[in-house]
Amino acid sequence: MKRFFSIIFFVMMVVAFGASQDLATYTYLYDGAETIADQLNILQQVEKANLSDSEEFFANALSRLLLEYPNTQMTLERAAADTSARFLAGVLGDKKYTAAGRNLWRTVEIFSNPLVKADALIALGKTGAVNYLPHILQILQELNARPVPDREGGERIAYGAILALENYQDLSDELRNEAAIAVYLASKGWYSDRVQKQAEASLAVIANDPAEPYASIIRRSSYSYASKYQALQSIDTNTQTPAAVKAAVAVTALTEGWRLPTNDSRSRAVLTNLRKLAIGMINRYRTEDTAVYPLLEHSYRQGTDTQEKFDAVAALASLGTDDAVRLLSSFLMVMNSKLQSNNVSMDDQQMTRALISAIGDAGNSQGRPALNVVLSLTWTDTIKRLANDALSRLP
Repeated sequence: MKRFFSIIFFVMMVVAFGASQDLATYTYLYDGAETIADQLNILQQVEKANLSDSEEFFANALSRLLLEYPNTQMTLERAAADTSARFLAGVLGDKKYTAAGRNLWRTVEIFSNPLVKADALIALGKTGAVNYLPHILQILQELNARPVPDREGGERIAYGAILALENYQDLSDELRNEAAIAVYLASKGWYSDRVQKQAEASLAVIANDPAEPYASIIRRSSYSYASKYQALQSIDTNTQTPAAVKAAVAVTALTEGWRLPTNDSRSRAVLTNLRKLAIGMINRYRTEDTAVYPLLEHSYRQGTDTQEKFDAVAALASLGTDDAVRLLSSFLMVMNSKLQSNNVSMDDQQMTRALISAIGDAGNSQGRPALNVVLSLTWTDTIKRLANDALSRLP
């Protein structure tokens, strides 16, 4: 019965004062509301009235809600509290009220409803409360790492964290890069297509330098070899990334591919694929970074499978510089020496043909001496014809 009269009193007060545009009136009504459901009705009235300088009113309402929420027991009151929290997060976020940052973060911590958490995270991004960005990053990083038992709830929270990171403005390059890495990993994570697509769209907004998130993953020891390989694949297929940027990341990947140690066969296979993809990208996009030459030489001499060696030869031909052709020529001269020592295998003959064709493709006169040596030795007619053809294509 008491609850009935409370509702009647509340309705009468709203009717009596509803036309008022005075924020003090609404504050009086709100302070007198006994239930969260009643409070929510007043909050909606204030938002509909579109009063100026109402940010503090809504922030105070969130503070009260956070105090009362732990004591709510009835299902209807819990539902009203969830609705109120989402409503207040939306209003405070839209108003970009940075002073509400602490209570928005407390909302994330205290409320159990994933939708409430998501909306509070999104609002934090909108308010620009940068102190809480590391906390949002941690939430997304932990969710990215593995699926949670409540997959739907986890996806909702991840979705909110992604949008929160997108909403932040004027971040330092370091923070923006960290946000971009987390969002990129979300786009490749265990989530549904909806979350992955949002992560892809948000990444395009967050990343100032399209290459840095991928390069950071490839460089850092905290990420798995599989993640590094996936990052390189992603930048290779990204149509918005300039060729020069892709080439630079490929050189980074090839460097890491030779630097990282492993005794595990699976990891070794991933690193081999990482190097081969990097070499293929260098072949396609080219680079002026001279650090690439010792790396390609390493792949030719120490590559763990034959294809890596052939890929290194093709990349050097594509670069076509004096340094590249000097390396190709040195490789060919080793084959010439092997022939003179009567120590040429079938694989060596196949590689010799590839080296001769590569020197011809490079179109650099630095390759003439090594080709002339081929013609002076007892190579097969097929190989000599290839050498003559290659010579005809050089300046």
